[in-house]
Amino acid sequence: MFLYTYENLKKASKTKKGKEYCKQLEKYYEENFKNNPIKALTFSKFKLFHLTGNRTEYQNEYYDRRIRLNVLQVLSVYNNAYLEELEDVIFAICDEITWVIPAHCYDYETNTYKYREIDLNAAETAMYLAEIDYVFKDKLSPEIRNRIKYSLQERIVNQYENRTFKFETMGNNWASVCSCGIGLTYLYAFPERFNLVKDRIFGGMERYLGKLDKDGYCSEGFAYWIYGFGFFTLFYDVYYQLTGEKPLILDNEVVKNSVKYAENSILGDGVYIPISDGALSSSSLEDDAVPVINNLFNANIQINDGKLGVVKNKALSLRRLYFINQKVKPCINTKKSLFFEKSQVLVEKTSNYIFIVKGGNNAEMHNHNDIGSFSIFKNGVQYIVDPGSGEYTKGYFGGEKERYSIETFVCNSLAHSVPIVDGLTQKYGKDYFASVLNRTKNNICYDLSSAYPNKVNKLTVNYTLNENGVTASYEAKGLQKGITFRFISFIKPKISGNKVLIGDMLVLASEVQNINVMRYEFSNHQAVKTTAYAIDYVFENISDINAKFDFNF
Repeated sequence: MFLYTYENLKKASKTKKGKEYCKQLEKYYEENFKNNPIKALTFSKFKLFHLTGNRTEYQNEYYDRRIRLNVLQVLSVYNNAYLEELEDVIFAICDEITWVIPAHCYDYETNTYKYREIDLNAAETAMYLAEIDYVFKDKLSPEIRNRIKYSLQERIVNQYENRTFKFETMGNNWASVCSCGIGLTYLYAFPERFNLVKDRIFGGMERYLGKLDKDGYCSEGFAYWIYGFGFFTLFYDVYYQLTGEKPLILDNEVVKNSVKYAENSILGDGVYIPISDGALSSSSLEDDAVPVINNLFNANIQINDGKLGVVKNKALSLRRLYFINQKVKPCINTKKSLFFEKSQVLVEKTSNYIFIVKGGNNAEMHNHNDIGSFSIFKNGVQYIVDPGSGEYTKGYFGGEKERYSIETFVCNSLAHSVPIVDGLTQKYGKDYFASVLNRTKNNICYDLSSAYPNKVNKLTVNYTLNENGVTASYEAKGLQKGITFRFISFIKPKISGNKVLIGDMLVLASEVQNINVMRYEFSNHQAVKTTAYAIDYVFENISDINAKFDFNF
């Protein structure tokens, strides 16, 4: 018997936790949607991306409909009085001219919109509607069910069976999310046709898995792990339940290691490894695929600290309802030391603080020019930070020149705790990389000399951990103009002589010429204005230097 039936969901909604969750959703619905008509998706906002690069205005209203769908599907299980409103939002979504967001919809070669493209959002939307139709069946009006079927046929099935798509050559989260959305659309709504596309769907999942490191590390960032691996799991969970066939890919060593990577990426207090375009906090990560991952792989991932809340970016809350009574033990600090060899990322969890540093190269998925960048956390507070992802705009994915401009900020090496060498920043590309010179207990040393376009005789950094904090020891030889050692924080630093105080963390330098503080404002992933401070230790007109920095609590 398939898990996500209306009857099983109804039972879950009548449990103590189920009622509590549904009451929270009722309150959220009343505050945000009850007396607010479904907003029209206007062309004036749709075209903003191509005119100004802004994605937010249109996408906010696009996702607003799916959040409404998210809430109403659960409430309609809890109380069938909500069914009419659920049908209204389904009708509105089916009536959209395209399920593709503007950033993925425009064909620059022909100067036209590709309304029948299949992107992440089109695939997800199709999956949501197919699953709602499957779960509610005859509880929905026949015309709504026909409307769903027609939309899925016209936007997904006819397109997929007669075309190939860009995501079918990609191995990142697109391969997983799009393959899952399309695959579940077939399994739910067109099961008789699934075998026609099965090999393509499975192939997409294999491509996604092939881009993860063998040790499970996801270079796109933890947020994208939740996204990509979450949909990977959703697909195979439903496939397993509907067909009774457990695919061998679920026993793949990379899959098992990837689950462990997630368990050990949790740093505590809603904080996660923030490297690349990964998000730091849980606000955008409360993905209801997580209970499915826990169930299918016997894992203990808890990304939202056990709070129910409202999932604002995915219409997957039927799973949260089904697994509402699932008990998950927090898996914070399951390992004290983690080293991901291929990506050269070290995570050290001490009793007093957490330290993260990366090497790698500057051509990774969702790349930032961040070789040698490190972060220090204590009790959920970020002292030395990686700023994570910025607001997604046209320029953010507009090519090397725009992505790594100072205006974009977060992708530039100036936004990371790495040196500025002879006045130059790190550059994009596989030719810019780090080497791990040695690694022992509580110590790692990187060669950073190949991260910059100018050639120096030597540029190394050695990180040593002790009970009170971290020591970063740099050695540079063959400089032409000098070097600036830069450290990034969201906390405004206080400078007194050669001492710098960041919150309650003291920074002491063995060598001081000049200390400057630069203030940067940037728009974070949620389009919220954020301030970062760069503490610069500037050394001019020197060719060689040994400099040590102690970051102590």
